[in-house]
Amino acid sequence: MTESIAPLTARVVFRKQVSDGNYGSEVAEVSFDVDADDAYEASEAVIALALENARKLVHDELSRSPSANVRRALERPKPVSDEAWAAAERSAEYELAAGKRDNARDDDDPEDLPY
Repeated sequence: MTESIAPLTARVVFRKQVSDGNYGSEVAEVSFDVDADDAYEASEAVIALALENARKLVHDELSRSPSANVRRALERPKPVSDEAWAAAERSAEYELAAGKRDNARDDDDPEDLPY
Protein backbone atom coordinates (compact mmCIF):
# COMPACT_ATOMS: atom_id res chain seq x y z
CA MET A 1 0.00 0.00 0.00
CA THR A 2 1.45 3.34 -1.08
CA GLU A 3 0.87 6.20 1.27
CA SER A 4 0.52 9.62 -0.33
CA ILE A 5 2.16 12.49 1.41
CA ALA A 6 0.41 15.83 1.44
CA PRO A 7 2.37 18.62 -0.25
CA LEU A 8 4.33 20.86 2.04
CA THR A 9 3.23 24.49 2.25
CA ALA A 10 5.29 27.28 3.75
CA ARG A 11 3.63 30.63 4.33
CA VAL A 12 5.70 33.78 4.03
CA VAL A 13 4.21 37.03 5.34
CA PHE A 14 5.76 40.47 5.38
CA ARG A 15 3.90 43.36 6.96
CA LYS A 16 5.08 46.91 7.59
CA GLN A 17 3.26 49.65 9.46
CA VAL A 18 4.62 53.18 9.24
CA SER A 19 3.45 56.22 11.20
CA ASP A 20 2.34 59.17 9.11
CA GLY A 21 3.22 61.62 11.90
CA ASN A 22 -0.40 62.72 12.31
CA TYR A 23 -1.62 60.09 14.77
CA GLY A 24 -2.24 57.68 11.90
CA SER A 25 -0.35 55.04 10.03
CA GLU A 26 -0.18 53.25 6.72
CA VAL A 27 0.09 49.50 6.46
CA ALA A 28 1.04 47.17 3.63
CA GLU A 29 1.15 43.39 3.85
CA VAL A 30 2.04 40.65 1.39
CA SER A 31 1.55 36.95 1.96
CA PHE A 32 2.84 34.08 -0.21
CA ASP A 33 2.15 30.38 0.10
CA VAL A 34 5.13 28.42 -1.15
CA ASP A 35 3.98 24.93 -2.18
CA ALA A 36 6.38 22.05 -2.67
CA ASP A 37 5.98 18.34 -3.32
CA ASP A 38 8.66 17.53 -0.79
CA ALA A 39 10.72 19.18 1.89
CA TYR A 40 13.72 19.49 -0.42
CA GLU A 41 11.88 21.82 -2.78
CA ALA A 42 10.77 24.12 0.06
CA SER A 43 14.33 24.88 1.01
CA GLU A 44 15.43 27.85 3.05
CA ALA A 45 16.67 29.52 -0.12
CA VAL A 46 13.23 29.35 -1.78
CA ILE A 47 11.52 30.67 1.35
CA ALA A 48 14.12 33.44 1.72
CA LEU A 49 13.54 34.46 -1.90
CA ALA A 50 9.78 34.62 -1.31
CA LEU A 51 10.34 36.76 1.79
CA GLU A 52 12.67 39.07 -0.15
CA ASN A 53 10.03 39.50 -2.86
CA ALA A 54 7.32 40.19 -0.26
CA ARG A 55 9.51 42.80 1.43
CA LYS A 56 10.19 44.51 -1.92
CA LEU A 57 6.49 44.64 -2.82
CA VAL A 58 5.56 46.12 0.57
CA HIS A 59 8.31 48.74 0.46
CA ASP A 60 7.46 49.64 -3.15
CA GLU A 61 3.81 50.17 -2.21
CA LEU A 62 4.56 52.28 0.86
CA SER A 63 7.15 54.33 -1.02
CA ARG A 64 4.31 55.60 -3.24
CA SER A 65 2.46 57.01 -0.21
CA PRO A 66 1.15 60.57 -0.42
CA SER A 67 2.62 61.16 3.07
CA ALA A 68 6.19 62.47 3.04
CA ASN A 69 6.69 61.09 6.57
CA VAL A 70 5.86 57.57 5.40
CA ARG A 71 8.17 57.83 2.39
CA ARG A 72 10.97 59.24 4.59
CA ALA A 73 10.59 56.39 7.09
CA LEU A 74 11.37 53.90 4.33
CA GLU A 75 14.63 55.54 3.27
CA ARG A 76 17.75 53.61 4.10
CA PRO A 77 20.21 55.40 6.37
CA LYS A 78 23.13 56.89 4.53
CA PRO A 79 26.42 55.14 5.23
CA VAL A 80 28.86 57.08 7.35
CA SER A 81 32.21 57.63 5.68
CA ASP A 82 35.43 56.61 7.40
CA GLU A 83 36.46 60.26 7.63
CA ALA A 84 33.21 61.28 9.32
CA TRP A 85 33.50 58.35 11.74
CA ALA A 86 37.08 59.32 12.61
CA ALA A 87 36.04 62.95 13.16
CA ALA A 88 33.23 61.82 15.47
CA GLU A 89 35.66 59.67 17.46
CA ARG A 90 38.10 62.58 17.83
CA SER A 91 35.27 64.84 18.98
CA ALA A 92 34.15 62.28 21.55
CA GLU A 93 37.72 61.95 22.84
CA TYR A 94 37.99 65.74 23.24
CA GLU A 95 34.67 65.86 25.11
CA LEU A 96 35.79 63.03 27.40
CA ALA A 97 39.13 64.74 28.11
CA ALA A 98 37.35 68.04 28.88
CA GLY A 99 34.96 66.26 31.24
CA LYS A 100 37.81 64.53 33.04
CA ARG A 101 39.67 67.83 33.34
CA ASP A 102 36.60 69.57 34.79
CA ASN A 103 36.04 66.75 37.26
CA ALA A 104 39.68 66.80 38.34
CA ARG A 105 39.51 70.45 39.37
CA ASP A 106 39.01 70.98 43.07
CA ASP A 107 35.84 73.06 42.91
CA ASP A 108 34.08 71.77 45.98
CA ASP A 109 33.31 75.25 47.26
CA PRO A 110 29.72 75.12 48.64
CA GLU A 111 29.20 78.71 47.44
CA ASP A 112 29.32 77.46 43.83
CA LEU A 113 26.56 74.87 44.22
CA PRO A 114 23.26 75.72 42.53
CA TYR A 115 20.23 76.02 44.79
